[in-house]
Amino acid sequence: MGLLGKLFGKGPTPPPPDRLPRRNDPCWCGSGKKYKNCHLKDDEARLGRVRAKVACSSGG
Repeated sequence: MGLLGKLFGKGPTPPPPDRLPRRNDPCWCGSGKKYKNCHLKDDEARLGRVRAKVACSSGG
């Protein structure tokens, strides 16, 4: 994002919810990072999606 984009808040437009990349795909913003390391958390918060945390228990 250039200087004008930073000043006016214009950046890449997020994809529609039905077209989000998978975790290990390149991020939609064009940063070159994997989606999980770039915009995954922001997109989940924006869309109201929360990943369920599963507690693992071993026999004992």
